[in-house]
Amino acid sequence: MNRWSALGVALAFLLPAPLWAQVTDCDRLAGFSQLPRIEGAAGPYVVHDPAAAVTACEAARAAQPDEPFFAVLLARARLAANPEDRTVVELLAGVVEQISPLAASELGRLYEMGLAGLPIGDRQARDFYRLACDTWPDRLAAPGCTRRAVMMIEGRGGPADETGGFALLDNLCRGGWGGACTQQAFQTDLRGTGDFDTLGLEIARLFEAGCDAGDLLACSQFGFRLELGEGVELDVSRAQDLYRRACTGGEPQGCSYLGEIYRSGLGVQPDPDQAAHFFTLGCEGNDPYACVTLGDILSEGRGVERDVPRAIVALERACGLGDPEACDMADVLR
Repeated sequence: MNRWSALGVALAFLLPAPLWAQVTDCDRLAGFSQLPRIEGAAGPYVVHDPAAAVTACEAARAAQPDEPFFAVLLARARLAANPEDRTVVELLAGVVEQISPLAASELGRLYEMGLAGLPIGDRQARDFYRLACDTWPDRLAAPGCTRRAVMMIEGRGGPADETGGFALLDNLCRGGWGGACTQQAFQTDLRGTGDFDTLGLEIARLFEAGCDAGDLLACSQFGFRLELGEGVELDVSRAQDLYRRACTGGEPQGCSYLGEIYRSGLGVQPDPDQAAHFFTLGCEGNDPYACVTLGDILSEGRGVERDVPRAIVALERACGLGDPEACDMADVLR
C-alpha cells in the first residue's frame, strides 16, 4: 500500500458515519431490544419515557425521511404514549411495502390487541402475521411469525393447526428467536403436550433456551422454575440472578419475582423496603400481581410506612389491568 492509499484509509476512519448508520436518541428510547435498526442500537424492553421517545423519533424521521425504520419506531413511541393514537396505523401502513416484516408484525399486533383505535380482529391480525412470516428467516419477521404460530395453535383468526403452529415455533426457536422458545414453553405447558414424565424438563429447557437467546420474559420464567425446582434442580441463587437480569432489562415479572424474594426472605434477609421497590418496578411495567401486592403492602404498612393514597393508585392500576380483587380493595380504601 502506498502512502496515499494509507492516508485515504486513515481519513476514512476519521470521517463521520453516514446518518443512517448513526445511533440516534430514537434508537435508544424506542428501539426494539432484540431487533436493533443497526448493530449496537438496541433499545429498551419497554418504552420508559414515551414523550421523549416521540420527540426523538419525530426528529430522526424528519432528518432521515427515507429511513422507514424510524416510522416503525415512532409508531412504537406514540403507542406507548397513547394506546389509542390512530396515527400509528397510518405510520405503519405507509412503510409496510418498504419494511414489510416488521411493519406487518406491528399492524398485526394492533389488530390482535385492539390498539390504535382498531377493533380486535383476529383474522386481520393473522393475515398481517402471515405477511410478515412469509419473509422468514429475515429476522424482522420473527415477532409476527411467532404470533402467527400461537394463533394457529389456538385456532384464532383461522383454522386451528396445532401441529403446524408448534413446528413453526420450534423452527423459530432453533433459529435463535428467544420469544418463540418462550411461547413454545407456554403452549406446551397449557396443553400438556409430550411425555408427562418429562414435560417439566422440556418446559424448563425451552425457557432456558429463550433466555439464552435474549428473551427476558423467558429469563423470569426459567428463574421461577429454578426457584421451585420444577423440571430443573432447585437453585434459588441462580433464580435471583435471572430475576435481576430480567428486571434490570425492564421485564416486569422479573421485578415482581424479585420483590417476592425480598418479601419472603427466600435465600436473603427479608427486606420490606427492597420488596416494595421491586413491586413498584413490576407495577410500573403493568404486572397486575405486582400492583396488587404493592397496594396491600402500602395500605397495611407491612414493614414500610403506611401510604393509603399510593396504595389506591397501585390497586386502581391493577384494577385497570383486569384484576377484580384489586378493584374491591381500592373501593374499601377510598
